[in-house]
Amino acid sequence: MSKIFTLVRIPARLIKRSESRSSGNGKDWRFKMRKLAFNLSVFNKYGLYTDDVRDHENPVVAEALRRLPKDVLDARNFRLTRGMQLDMMKIYLPKEKWTTYEQDLEYRYLTPYVREVMEERMEIYNFGCSNYGKEDWPDGMVK
Repeated sequence: MSKIFTLVRIPARLIKRSESRSSGNGKDWRFKMRKLAFNLSVFNKYGLYTDDVRDHENPVVAEALRRLPKDVLDARNFRLTRGMQLDMMKIYLPKEKWTTYEQDLEYRYLTPYVREVMEERMEIYNFGCSNYGKEDWPDGMVK
């Protein structure tokens, strides 16, 4: 046993190796780490999805939000308003209403629109248009 384990005294149940390392299944531990990170973030306890907490001031996300259907945008605004109200009251939703990682993976409503806007902007950039500002390019790229 290394010195770090003797100094810190980590419980043995946390030290044991996962079966995925011995079986060669590399996706298992990545999925578990993503799920752990998702559960450690607080927004799922307010009923929010990953796409709900994207930065709306980013020009690409703002354009994607503009293209969303009205009912999807209304549902997003409801979840955000409810999340802000719950945060202000310092309470969470009941556990059965929390967003699970599996639900979040299935409901990525904004991602296709963001990809579409990014592809359009890269096409404009590759075509050589010079009548756009710095904020119009993806990732701050300037020609």
